[in-house]
Amino acid sequence: MSDKSKELYDVVKKKIARVHKEGTPEKKFGDFWKLASLLKTNQHDLKYIYDNSSREFVEKHKDQLISMKEDFVNNTEYYVEKCIKVMREANDMKVFYAKTNEEAQEIFIEEIGDVKVIYKSKSNEAKDIGIIDVLKENNIEIKETDLGDILVQLFDYKLPSFGIGPGAHFSREEIVAKIKEVHGIELEPKARVIVEYYRNNYRKELLNDVNISLTSANVISAEDGTILIGENEGNISLLTRATEKHIVVCGITKIVPTILDAVLVAKLQSRINNVSFSYINLISGPSNTSDIQGERVLGMYGAKEVVVILVDDWRTKAEKDNMFYKDFLLCIGCRTCNYVCTASRAFGNIFASKYGLGANGIIRDYIHNGVEAAVKDGLFLCTGCENCYHWCPVSINLAEIMKSIKKEATKEGLCPPPLKAYQEKILKNKNPF
Repeated sequence: MSDKSKELYDVVKKKIARVHKEGTPEKKFGDFWKLASLLKTNQHDLKYIYDNSSREFVEKHKDQLISMKEDFVNNTEYYVEKCIKVMREANDMKVFYAKTNEEAQEIFIEEIGDVKVIYKSKSNEAKDIGIIDVLKENNIEIKETDLGDILVQLFDYKLPSFGIGPGAHFSREEIVAKIKEVHGIELEPKARVIVEYYRNNYRKELLNDVNISLTSANVISAEDGTILIGENEGNISLLTRATEKHIVVCGITKIVPTILDAVLVAKLQSRINNVSFSYINLISGPSNTSDIQGERVLGMYGAKEVVVILVDDWRTKAEKDNMFYKDFLLCIGCRTCNYVCTASRAFGNIFASKYGLGANGIIRDYIHNGVEAAVKDGLFLCTGCENCYHWCPVSINLAEIMKSIKKEATKEGLCPPPLKAYQEKILKNKNPF
């Protein structure tokens, strides 16, 4: 047993203890997540307002989606170049192709200039690429605009949460108590009252004070350089219009061949989570007008400038070098693998990384920070049940990827001591007992 193995094992063991201790944030989230993931999974077989269930819809379009994503992965250079060309030449967008996360961070800091406040909407990609960390390092204030992220910021919640509903585990009573503590405002513990409070306080600011906004993208069409962003709250609609400069940061795997492919991906993301988008934003450039004698002028009522930072980092290398996690390139970011994950249901947000819950978040941490980070995130809590694989709309076998990371961890002497003891017994006695 190595010292590092024991150290990492103790870290995870302490996290597990907190999951079972009443009153801890880990216990509260774990209890919420068990119920939430069960309800979400059961909803997959409900038809709701549609003629088919979410599961039936996904199965109907699964082969088409896989074919589309594989087409991009096999022809990445072609689609990236095509997308950049049309964005620049036809859409008047300012486009950067960053080969590394560090390059993307430098470009972003240069683009925001001396602005000290950035308004953003949920952007897992920005976190994945390190934009959030670099903003904090440069003492630039991050103004969240999605209500779930606003609540996470209000509570200064440091643990991982679910990307689609990051504040859903806070109770109404906890929220109004925190608002009173932080802002000195008393509110009734009712969802409508809380929503009205933030609507009244934030909407005017979003309409008048945003100089630079940051979003990611659900998906981007290569054929016409159109960025698609789905939402429910209307904050993204305001952020992308009522701003001087809208900056989009995302990995190149957000690109799909056509606008119809993009709409299908967005619809799948919506249906698979049983959340219908109230708004689907299609952005093909900055606002403009040609009403003065036909002269086209950029920057009418909407954004004057749209900046797109497309990031490669590990993506093309994963395909070219046939890395064991290259199937991760097919991911559409729906995060529904979390709902059916055995370990995620058992351990909540300690089976996670800063990039998100479950195997998805842990694999991302491995890619960026190595095998020790993955072990600390709870790598060995994965049961290998493959529930994620059987429900994934693009058939990514996360369990198999996790198994490969476990093998690497074991070779480096990072296997948890109890598992190491079982291994030795198996080799010696032909059974683990």
